[in-house]
Amino acid sequence: MSYTTLNPVKVRSTAKGVRPLCAWMAAAALFVPTLVAAQVSIFDPEEGINILSMGVGKAPDYIGSNHSKAAVAPLARYYFSGPRYVQLLGPQLSVNVINDNTWQFGPQVLYRLKRGSDVHDPVVSKMNEIKGTPELGVFGGASWQLSADPQNRFGVRADVEGGKHGVEGTVTANYFLPVSRAIVLNAGGGLGLSSDKWAKTYFGVNGTDVALYPSLAGAPYVPKGGVSDLRANFGAIVHFSPTWHAGLGARYQRLQGDSADSPIVAQRGNRNQWIYGLAVAYIWQ
Repeated sequence: MSYTTLNPVKVRSTAKGVRPLCAWMAAAALFVPTLVAAQVSIFDPEEGINILSMGVGKAPDYIGSNHSKAAVAPLARYYFSGPRYVQLLGPQLSVNVINDNTWQFGPQVLYRLKRGSDVHDPVVSKMNEIKGTPELGVFGGASWQLSADPQNRFGVRADVEGGKHGVEGTVTANYFLPVSRAIVLNAGGGLGLSSDKWAKTYFGVNGTDVALYPSLAGAPYVPKGGVSDLRANFGAIVHFSPTWHAGLGARYQRLQGDSADSPIVAQRGNRNQWIYGLAVAYIWQ
């Protein structure tokens, strides 16, 4: 790894070819929230690096909200049997079962939090509660080193999970660029996808909720699935020592199609969603 206090060549030789800690901002798995608005973790430890991290920041009150609230997001990743690992990212637990230094694939489980009477908006808070629920799925990804510096890389990832509220997924890509011995920048983007049932659950208006939206003239709003959002992210990580690091970043997400046109968003919220935060991390091999 490259640190301000260490020679990068010597550090890499002692790391036995393991790739270093890099920054990613709220993409890849993060907004799998849709994942949960509380996801603000900043770090991506890459192959062979165990990590404990805690992020704090702000995120939308619920999907489509125009109100942000403080949030925390833990991240833990532990390696076993070579490049295989188990990772906890906020409410998402995933396991990479592939014995490969480029490709990752495995099962995951996500607990999607409720939307209830505690949300900030006075109309949305009166809607029927969407209960929290576990969702099962899989993820796949790959990472390619772009130069002699293992911090310089390009990665892609796809996540899909579903439960009683429908199926949702994301496809993302991120580019990492070391600009000094102490700092790595990253930028990326992607999109979110959802089934008709998922879109109806989180953006639809039906039953007794219709009366809360006079503009519907008594008719339910039944959105279709498809591309639900486009997103872009950027971030930076600072190496303080071989074990301690800090990261910061932000992600912009723009809701699309029927999701953006829902009165929950168009009348009571905002199709433009932001997540930003700061995190500290401890790593070891």
